Amino acid sequence: MAEEMEKEIERRDGAETVEKEAALPDDVETLRRQLEEEKQKAAEHYDQWLRAVAELRNYKKRVEQEREQMVREANAGLMAQLLPILDDFDRAMCALPDEKLLQFSWIEGIMLIYRRLRAVLEQHGLRPIEACGQPFDPRCHEAVLFEEGPAEQDQIVLTELQKGYRLHDRLLRPALVKVCKGKEPAKEEGAPDQGQS
Repeated sequence: MAEEMEKEIERRDGAETVEKEAALPDDVETLRRQLEEEKQKAAEHYDQWLRAVAELRNYKKRVEQEREQMVREANAGLMAQLLPILDDFDRAMCALPDEKLLQFSWIEGIMLIYRRLRAVLEQHGLRPIEACGQPFDPRCHEAVLFEEGPAEQDQIVLTELQKGYRLHDRLLRPALVKVCKGKEPAKEEGAPDQGQS
């Protein structure tokens, strides 16, 4: 009886092994399919992760640019408030009556303060706009006076009435200028106009 039981167990084990071997190809195919699905999911997750990293980098760059822009705008407000003081210094330096005053130490002190103020403002990006002798540019000049002159000097800035300034690449204050308005050459009485036929 023990032998019969052993044979029965062996027969069952053999049958189970055959069934398992018969079922194995299906399991391998299922496993391969599952593996491919998991590989696709992993690739999708990796792609999403890369996109999230790129979005984070772009966000950090954008926030840094916005912060720099806010600092520049805050500087622009302060610089605009300092421009009248700079104008006063310019007028004071131009109004010194003679060189005898330059011997006084307090005048030298004021000139030193003026130079240091100008240097600090230039370090932070303040630049004067060149105007005299330049062609009139409405983007950085504001014409307040016109003066007739030769036609070849038409639209040339003759005099700068108030300095204009840029802060980095942004216009902070336009230069107030006097512009030449060129005279038309006098036409002879009997000569026909070239534009008419």
